[in-house]
Amino acid sequence: MIKDRTIQPALQTISELPAFEVKRTLLDNEIPLQYLKVGSQELLKMQISIPAGIIHQNQALLAFFTNKMLKESSRNYTATQIAENLDFFGAFLETKISRDQANITLFCLHKYLDQILPILTDLLTQPIFSSKELDILVAQEKQSFLVRMEKLKTIAQREFSKQIFGAEHPYGKHAELKDYDLIETAALQAFFRQHYHPTNWKIYLTGYVQEETIASINRYLGSIPSSEIAGKSSVIPNISSLISPPNIHWVAKEGALQTALKMGKSIINRRHEDFPALALTQTILGGYFGSRLMQNIREDKGYTYGIYANIQHYQHSSFFSISTEVGTEVTQNSIAEIKLELQRLRNETIQEEELQLVKNYMAGSLLRSLNGPFALGEMMKIIEEQKLSLQYYSDFINAIHEINSEKVMETAQNYLTEDSMHLVLVGEKQEPK
Repeated sequence: MIKDRTIQPALQTISELPAFEVKRTLLDNEIPLQYLKVGSQELLKMQISIPAGIIHQNQALLAFFTNKMLKESSRNYTATQIAENLDFFGAFLETKISRDQANITLFCLHKYLDQILPILTDLLTQPIFSSKELDILVAQEKQSFLVRMEKLKTIAQREFSKQIFGAEHPYGKHAELKDYDLIETAALQAFFRQHYHPTNWKIYLTGYVQEETIASINRYLGSIPSSEIAGKSSVIPNISSLISPPNIHWVAKEGALQTALKMGKSIINRRHEDFPALALTQTILGGYFGSRLMQNIREDKGYTYGIYANIQHYQHSSFFSISTEVGTEVTQNSIAEIKLELQRLRNETIQEEELQLVKNYMAGSLLRSLNGPFALGEMMKIIEEQKLSLQYYSDFINAIHEINSEKVMETAQNYLTEDSMHLVLVGEKQEPK
């Protein structure tokens, strides 16, 4: 029977997410391994997560360059050999740093895992922080830094985090150009010894996971001797003691044709009982293309190409932000319209049609983000590192469907008042209204 493509499929409410079973084991050296056996293709994604992110460094850029240099060379492999071997076996190795974590991610075919693991093991245990290769990398990153710092939105993001967390907090600190010249191999080696010992590792594995997969990983990574003396844990200062009261912070860029704007505050995290309602309220405001901010400031006023509200989560804090770039001449009008939309959320009852639209969007977006084994693996990692339950996302969707218009208004009143937010503006300075 041929389907009639002129008939629109019936709308369905998404209330259940795909079920998956996270399995846990310990390697012989007690490195924890979590894995999901999902997908029909013989592909694997392995992530090694290490608490060696930016908040753990005592010198700017140490975490970044230590992580970046892992792929440059090791005791038994040159950078060229590493690249050629990975390419030959169709594998991809990515190193990435975040505020909280250092991550090493491997994508490969299951049948070649045994050929790739010796290389990965060598990189993780015997990296060579070559001065020559470091100098080349530093020069490249300095140039990238200069390019980024020409962008108003980059400057706005840096200043915003200083206002939210405090300039002396690890979440609020940022590297400056001069910091690139202070990086030395000895400092990278010391940082590596302190933070990259196997007792700090967590491994997340997804895809075509078989018994022999676990055995292979254990044979290589599980045979790495645990450090006799683990590095000292980093002490993360209390954020509340460092932040300044909400204010308006201008970074003057004379002659700029646009103004980069960021507005927001520290906010509750995913474990708070009010978070589903806050996530829904944030999405109504600016969390998707049809949001109120987009309809007003882009579609109606034409002040910007895009404006979004977002909630971002770190291990020790979460924050809400509104971000956009607008024409210099409409900066003050844009601020006024943002405040107007915040006030509408607090004072006007949302119509049921709009509320249901956003609920369906959020459920569909979450379901789409879990499409495929590697996406499910990312969910597994978030659940573990943010200390959530395995049922968190299903409970989240169910909670969203239960929220009514009164709860949205109440949530906006409790969490989204403009007077409680920092406002950062980067552009040609003007007097605020």
